[in-house]
Amino acid sequence: WELSISSAREFIGRLSKPLGASTARREVELALNDLAMSLDETRPYALRRLRDQLESNLSGLLGPSVAHEIMNGSVPYVIQTNNTDSQDIHFIESRLEEYHDKLTGLAGELDSLRRFHRQTLQDLPVGVCSLGGDGEVLGWNSALEAITRVSPDQILGSQISHLPEPWNSVFSQFIVNESRNQQVEVELEGVHRWISLHKAAIGLGKLNQANSGQVVVVEDTTEVKMLEHHVAHNERLASVGRLAAGVAHEIGNPITGIACLAQNLRYDSKQPEILDSADQILDQTKRISRIVQSLVSFSHSGTTEVAMEPVYVFECAQEAIDLLSLNKEVTQVSFTNLADPNHCVKGDQQRLTQVFINLLSNARDAMSGGGEVKVISHEKDHTIVIDVEDNGSGIAPEVLKRIYEPFVTTKDPGKGTGLGMSLVYSIVEEHYGQIAIHSPLDSEKGGTRVTITLPRYTLLSGENSEVDHEEQHEPHPDR
Repeated sequence: WELSISSAREFIGRLSKPLGASTARREVELALNDLAMSLDETRPYALRRLRDQLESNLSGLLGPSVAHEIMNGSVPYVIQTNNTDSQDIHFIESRLEEYHDKLTGLAGELDSLRRFHRQTLQDLPVGVCSLGGDGEVLGWNSALEAITRVSPDQILGSQISHLPEPWNSVFSQFIVNESRNQQVEVELEGVHRWISLHKAAIGLGKLNQANSGQVVVVEDTTEVKMLEHHVAHNERLASVGRLAAGVAHEIGNPITGIACLAQNLRYDSKQPEILDSADQILDQTKRISRIVQSLVSFSHSGTTEVAMEPVYVFECAQEAIDLLSLNKEVTQVSFTNLADPNHCVKGDQQRLTQVFINLLSNARDAMSGGGEVKVISHEKDHTIVIDVEDNGSGIAPEVLKRIYEPFVTTKDPGKGTGLGMSLVYSIVEEHYGQIAIHSPLDSEKGGTRVTITLPRYTLLSGENSEVDHEEQHEPHPDR
């Protein structure tokens, strides 16, 4: 049986003849208020509940017989045109809930079993949606509510087409699709999610026939997809690392030969010009070796054990600046190393250099119109606080709250992997440090400050700082 009515508003028109327009509106609004519904209600299940509530309210005013006659004459139930044996699940469950305390014996045991099965479906860790033969939503559990942000009260008793987008398209297309399994990508609140759907027929007959229903199981597989992408990226990094190691070996051999020839020049000649040239050649070969080693270490990040040793912040920052200065295409951005040459932390120099490379390159990319990037350090209690500041456009709030997540990037496709800040976070964490980002520094001018706090390393008495601290050179004029 079904109602020959499609909305709550139609009740007013149907009841206006026997009750009068004003009385009909008052009674309908009162019944809607009792059920916490609105005049825009269109769900078949809700309309059936509204009819029963109206008849109950009118019974108190006019008596059961008159109320029954008015409702049957104005809003009658009609026989369904199809041959389905399906019942109004919500109507039956609501009645069972009303009589739950009165059920005894076998009926009480069956009701307890029903409640147990219903609660099991409700608490499953995967989303479950059950549909009637006519497409009416009969079940919508808690996990599915968490995935879709659609509550059971919004959709139960409605057609699947009443779902908001993107779920309307996802479910509507899937339930008529021949495939029983499907994976789709949806965008929720600006975030891309991967959803896996599975379906099975319930009842008699084949899928999509009137006397059958369907159950749809929904899983959020976003984390699995992210892990797959992460593994694939790690494999690519490993390949790049092997290539870089091979290139470093090939470059290292001639560099060693050049260094040996320069050393021989220093011993074979006393002319100041030749000695100065030999020293410059040795300095440049050392620089090439450091650059190659930095590239190899960067491509192999996270694959080797951290070697903890005294590291000077100034040197790490300067090495990163030297590497980034090799890119002559970006000349309008200047780097200023204001770190204290005496500030020392305990850690892995190559990894800490990677931190500066990532932070400085991000700052440079944020200043397409040019600007200055500063590295500043100061002591605080037993720590060294390092600030990397730029005067770029700043970071958008929606990006800032997810800045450490893998694959989060504001760069164009092909220009960034979205792993830079994730790598920075992991390196700082393994050095027992902390990182904080302040952006924008000014609401009008923008700017970003990344603050890294690392445990300060104090030289032991008798430890020679000149041995550990390499000679510092002034930056080359073209850097």
